[in-house]
Amino acid sequence: MTQVRFEAMGCEIVVGGASVGSQDEIQRLFHSRDRCFSRFIDGSELNRVNAAAGRPIVVSPLFADTLQVALRACRETDGLVDPGLGAALLAAGYDRDFALLGGDPRPPRPAPAGRRPIFALGRVVRVPAGVQLDLNGVVKAIAVDDALALLAGEGFVSAGGDIAVRGELTVTLPGAGAVALQRGALATSGTTKRRWSRAGEPQHHLMDPRSGRPVDSPWSLVTACGATCVAADIAAKAGFLAGSDGPAWLDARGIPARFLDRDGAIRTNRAWDRNLRTAVACT
Repeated sequence: MTQVRFEAMGCEIVVGGASVGSQDEIQRLFHSRDRCFSRFIDGSELNRVNAAAGRPIVVSPLFADTLQVALRACRETDGLVDPGLGAALLAAGYDRDFALLGGDPRPPRPAPAGRRPIFALGRVVRVPAGVQLDLNGVVKAIAVDDALALLAGEGFVSAGGDIAVRGELTVTLPGAGAVALQRGALATSGTTKRRWSRAGEPQHHLMDPRSGRPVDSPWSLVTACGATCVAADIAAKAGFLAGSDGPAWLDARGIPARFLDRDGAIRTNRAWDRNLRTAVACT
């Protein structure tokens, strides 16, 4: 299968099974989404919305639709996956492209805690004063799903390890092993890559919405399965943020998931084991 690789959204994108024309279209898709939703590109629509915090602003149809996905994810995960944690990320020091982050002798700033409602009606959005949106997680996953839809036949789209397929594909799993993914998507969320330090204190990008600080989870990586990449990505984040309750939390929703703890031990939930008897089919 022909593959193409390129960089976008701070990670490597790999596309398999695309024609030359769709390869170009997929690259444009990822780069245009990055320009719209990046916190680190001056003039991005996300930054314009955040700069307008406290007053209503009219957004593009793409932004409105993406925000609705993020707000629905927040409701469906009981607030675990919250799009309003941009200010908490800034307080922890994630204030530039990750490739430019390093150790910083300054301590983390006090973090805003607690959820504050974000108003979104059609294309009108109002972010409360003091709140900053961060939509990067759902943006990347939606882009994977939209890119897969541009393929004419069987193939796959992978972004930073999150992958959606059309047609069976063998996918390597974090830690060890592989599965035959028959359809749908796998997404992995964790803290093994996006880590930095402030005043010697480890920081990462998965924030606890209750405290506004990096969550203290027993897991290093959580991989979840979904019918779409965005569903898998939201589930993986929720499983990680739920901590020791993650396996049961996802099992209660019938979502297959695999957990890698800090010592490298692997745990799977019942839904994962049930699907693995044949091959992982995410529906």
